Amino acid sequence: MKTATGTIEATPAAARSEGRAARIRLIDAAAFEWIKVRSLRSTWWTWFAAGFVTIGIAVVGAGNAQPGEPSGAVLGKLLGGIQLGQIAVCLFGVLAATSEYGTGSIRSTFTAVPLRPRLLTAKALVVGAVSVIVGTVITFGCVLVGSLGLGSDVPSPSLADGSVLRVCLGGGVYLGFLGVFALALGLVMRATAGGITAATSITFVLPNMMMFLGETGETVSKWWPTDAGAQILQKESVTGSLAPFPGLAYFALITLLAVVGTIVLTNRRDA
Repeated sequence: MKTATGTIEATPAAARSEGRAARIRLIDAAAFEWIKVRSLRSTWWTWFAAGFVTIGIAVVGAGNAQPGEPSGAVLGKLLGGIQLGQIAVCLFGVLAATSEYGTGSIRSTFTAVPLRPRLLTAKALVVGAVSVIVGTVITFGCVLVGSLGLGSDVPSPSLADGSVLRVCLGGGVYLGFLGVFALALGLVMRATAGGITAATSITFVLPNMMMFLGETGETVSKWWPTDAGAQILQKESVTGSLAPFPGLAYFALITLLAVVGTIVLTNRRDA
């Protein structure tokens, strides 16, 4: 309402809305998002698929391991399913965003938590935490279950080896960042089909196509975000690629920039 001085006074309804928004803390928004994530059937099915595929391929890889192979090569065979498991992680991240747009419940979400940056930060934290925890369980499961299928004369990766432990823990962190990265894509696309297509193309399709581009492909692959982050799954540094920790840090930076950009975009457009 305009006053005699030309200023605008907040209406009682607007004041109540602002007061409600101020009372909703980040932890409250995170609890709200956790309830939604765990209530989605897709959450459980995608993670079940990720675990089934990756651990199943670990068992197959153990059967193909040969005596005298370096432990790094054996570990690589046990974790060979992570590349396909990434697709399930992308599905989880995208669906955590697009399921609300598909049903129209995103409007209710924005009404319940009017501060969109706080809401989207909470959503990213929940998706990231779930992806890290379940991803870590999956990577450890691949190594532990796969090791049971190794022959007696095949070197078994030991968690007492610092590099093997780093691979398992780092793999979970990598999948956590991947889940958040896919979430950002889903929020930008706002459609399940488009989000899944974008996420799987960036994570799986395009990196594999680069193998056919010669030196140009190798250069692009070195700095491709998901490829760089996945180097943490290597027991030893790969020639022509970023080292494990720098590669993961680079992917983390790209993911952070994607989330910040998504928050800015979502805050400016209609639900």
